[in-house]
Amino acid sequence: MCPATLVSSERALEADTRVLPPAQWLSLLVRGVDRTTMLPPDDPHECSNRPVALAWPDERSAAIDPRSTAKPLPSRPLTDADMTFGEGPDGQVLVWARITQFDDGTALGPVALARWVERGVEIRGIGTLWAPQRRARLRIEPLGEDAQLLIADGERCTSDDLKSCTHEIYLLPLVEQRFMQANLFVDDAAIGPARVVITERRVTTLSDGWVRRSDVQRRLRLSGNTTVINEVIRIRLCDPTSKPELCREEWRAEENRTLAWQDGRFTTSRSAWDDTP
Repeated sequence: MCPATLVSSERALEADTRVLPPAQWLSLLVRGVDRTTMLPPDDPHECSNRPVALAWPDERSAAIDPRSTAKPLPSRPLTDADMTFGEGPDGQVLVWARITQFDDGTALGPVALARWVERGVEIRGIGTLWAPQRRARLRIEPLGEDAQLLIADGERCTSDDLKSCTHEIYLLPLVEQRFMQANLFVDDAAIGPARVVITERRVTTLSDGWVRRSDVQRRLRLSGNTTVINEVIRIRLCDPTSKPELCREEWRAEENRTLAWQDGRFTTSRSAWDDTP
């Protein structure tokens, strides 16, 4: 995928220690990084010489993607903190270099699956990841019989207030050594990129002054080749005049929705949360 990622020595010391400085990882993954200023290039390309960017297949896909309205922040020197590492299968390593940050708490950059070889690093998968950047974590899981799935989860924070943070998971299949951007379909309707929002809340003030608090907690469960979204939905009625606030549970439900990968897209069934007041 990226022949230039071999370290230039007859037998690379890094291949023995399996330690490579973050700045060198960045130079391997992004063409044209200025090693003096550590500024990314204006038109960044990853190591296979493809642009570091997302390409929406049509206008509708862009319109329903929550990231499409995000504005890039001014370019700045990249640091070790802009790199995220994760463990891949069979001793491989996942690397995400976040070269562009956005005002919605997301970041964009090349993501790679690499393995150590005698003379350095060999890239086994490459693509572009645009995902929440706070407390980002990466892992790889099986996906069907002939693919793998990159799971990137993190917190998207729109301000310094942690209450503004939303925990989200983005899913990128690895097919033929490329991490693919995939849409999520619910009952055959595209709803945006393949992602899972872990927590959602709604607050409604009722006519009698009480407050209805609805929330859903989600988990992504993988077992063999099966991926399931587990959801726990709760509705509580609360008296805000009580100190502390007094609440009683009005309704609780749990469901498991299978997340299927077929024909280059993810599909699942409609969530009960969509009909929750």
